[in-house]
Amino acid sequence: MNTNSKRKIFTVIIIVLLLINTIAVSFLLFKKNKCDMPPQQKSGAYGFLRKELQLDSAQIQQYQLLRDNHKKCADSIRQETIVLKDSLFQLLKQHISSDIAVQKHLTAIAQNERNLDELTFNHFKRVRAICNEQQQVKFDEVIATAIKMQAPQQHAPQHPNDGRPPRDEEPEGKPEDDNRPPPPKD
Repeated sequence: MNTNSKRKIFTVIIIVLLLINTIAVSFLLFKKNKCDMPPQQKSGAYGFLRKELQLDSAQIQQYQLLRDNHKKCADSIRQETIVLKDSLFQLLKQHISSDIAVQKHLTAIAQNERNLDELTFNHFKRVRAICNEQQQVKFDEVIATAIKMQAPQQHAPQHPNDGRPPRDEEPEGKPEDDNRPPPPKD
């Protein structure tokens, strides 16, 4: 092959690769994350319960008011918890942080979590109260699913290796062992 034909082949290959990359990047940029979710999760617990309970228009209006009020109160509690946690970890900057101050922050954070759980429980209690008898039976069947949809996804494991830290994050004082036995087979 001469240089001219090699150059043409490389040019065509480069153009094809650029086209493939452009299509792939466009697909990733314009693809919505919600497309990967099951249909009932696209609108969260609110849409899921509306659909499952087959709420009428008056019930939907009541539910919207309950949802809006719950969201406002829950967001306030969550924001307060963020401030408390920031304040807690600011104590690390102090050379002498008292255990009393740490416990005070931890107690306040725990109280906020309790308040949020109580708020959510009472919210769903009110939602159940706007349902008729048949809807209440259905509500009792699907509430666990709805609550999981509403909960923030913050409890994912930090380390994907069965809770163990990666090898470069071994605890201090433990010698590195490159000859570890293989993990047990399940």
